[in-house]
Amino acid sequence: MNNAGLSKSQTAKVRELIMELDRLIAEDLKQQSELKAKYPFVFHDEETTTKYRNQKFILALSEIITIAQFKQLFLPQLASRIELMANDKFNVLKKRYKLTSDQEAKLKKLLYDTTANEILTKEYYNYDDNLSWNNYTEEKIKSSDKERELLKSFGLFYSKNTKTDNLIKKLNVANVDSDRIHKILIALQILQERNDKRLKTWRENDAANVINFHDPDDDEYPIYLEFREQLSKILKIEEFETVFVSQMQNRIIRDSKKEFQTLRVTYNLTEQQYSEIEKLILKKNTEKVVTEEYYKYSYELYQQKLRAVEYRHEKGIRETVQKMTASNTAK
Repeated sequence: MNNAGLSKSQTAKVRELIMELDRLIAEDLKQQSELKAKYPFVFHDEETTTKYRNQKFILALSEIITIAQFKQLFLPQLASRIELMANDKFNVLKKRYKLTSDQEAKLKKLLYDTTANEILTKEYYNYDDNLSWNNYTEEKIKSSDKERELLKSFGLFYSKNTKTDNLIKKLNVANVDSDRIHKILIALQILQERNDKRLKTWRENDAANVINFHDPDDDEYPIYLEFREQLSKILKIEEFETVFVSQMQNRIIRDSKKEFQTLRVTYNLTEQQYSEIEKLILKKNTEKVVTEEYYKYSYELYQQKLRAVEYRHEKGIRETVQKMTASNTAK
């Protein structure tokens, strides 16, 4: 224990605490033995009892030693678990990136250190499920920041899942430069962190108060709209369309078909002419939906932009239909 930087007083208190835990466990085992001798079946939730004992022990321990001392004291005990989890993270990233042997060594060390902090922090506050989870989540955010900075120093983009991988690929197709890709990835990270913080605050308020008064400005949607505003400031609308238009296709096609069917029953045109008009309607609705999504963070702004898009396209479609009708009448 002295290696963990504990004073003589702390060491004595920890030893007493361990002895008390051993006494309680022995007492519990004795009680169970007596009950088994007396009754044919004993109702006993061993898992709940063990969890309760451990949580009481950790709470008392946390009042004696600091988290830094806890880490030094219990790191050897948790080393195998930490190494297993860190290796799992490393193998996921190794499949995602092409790394040199030097880069692999640096990443392995970082992942071991950050995983150790995550696990030891979670265990230190394990006497309270909410407190443990909140502090564990904060450590994971710090870990992500460190991973991102390390990968950035390797000239690589930080991605934690296939969704982000796909986004990076699409940004590259749109010829978005690496600086702006990094800005988008950081914005995504901040979005996640803000949502984690929002949930943490909600849990803390819910645990501490009979009535948890809800703050509408702290909803997920306003936070998401702020991210969308950041995105529109990083990407040009043409780049935004290249990256995201595939996700809007169902809506674009549905709106276009509905509009085209209305026009088809109104005007008597040839099939070739209908085909041309259908393409114009598809182009119009593509720009409409993309414009709405690009300026989604501001209702007033996207309504203003939409009116301009609709006026320009509808004027063009109307003039084209008039020319076609006049041409068909003249024949």
